[in-house]
Amino acid sequence: MTAEAGGGEPTPDLALFEGPEPITPPRESAGRSLTRRQRELLAAGQHPLSLALGRPLRLHPEAAPHEDRQARGRRCGTCVFRQTMSRRGHSYPKCSKGEGRRVSHGAATDCRSWWPGCSDHEEADNSTSN
Repeated sequence: MTAEAGGGEPTPDLALFEGPEPITPPRESAGRSLTRRQRELLAAGQHPLSLALGRPLRLHPEAAPHEDRQARGRRCGTCVFRQTMSRRGHSYPKCSKGEGRRVSHGAATDCRSWWPGCSDHEEADNSTSN
């Protein structure tokens, strides 16, 4: 207890903030954050590679719906530009359109076969994914 200024009644000592310590939620991993941002772009009608390009990349008018991975429509997996690239003994699916502007050595430019096709989508002769 402390005495009040001016000689009045003593007052109890109070902490500045009472209660339990705040709980800090765990940080989202880089992979989960990337996946979340890619889903947000798809929901907004943009291709996930927009993140890596730094500009909006619209979906193709005939693109498959992003909510249904089995639905018909254009997908990256059937695009002539989707190529498998190797580095250090691993293979990564990348989009080869644009002279390498859509390719990095990171996960942000990996091109999922189920993604709806972008406005640059060109159907491959055979519709097998690379």
